[in-house]
Amino acid sequence: MIEKRFKKIGKLIILIVVRQLVLLGKNIYHLFDSPFLTIKKMWKKKDKSQIFLISILVLSPAIVYTGARVVWDSYKYGGLLKSVGSVFAVAFWVELLLLGYVTYWFLKVIRKK
Repeated sequence: MIEKRFKKIGKLIILIVVRQLVLLGKNIYHLFDSPFLTIKKMWKKKDKSQIFLISILVLSPAIVYTGARVVWDSYKYGGLLKSVGSVFAVAFWVELLLLGYVTYWFLKVIRKK
């Protein structure tokens, strides 16, 4: 009896994950196609999970790079380096552009109300 419940819960979890991933893929595509309408639709539906996923997706390159940098520097040099080089600068500017793009459209939708 408990095994049936676990199977049902597992199936529901898989369906929810697939649904969220499909919606996330669709929203990412439409963010570059028509960002205002996409964010307006998410905001109007109050789809907090998609807003959260897109925010995490925008911030994840900085989090991953910083984490990898800490691990690599600790492994190779025994601590963090003071100078991080040009790769960090490029990653920083790309991240800043992505964050600025999404923030601009979010603010535009919020102010339009």
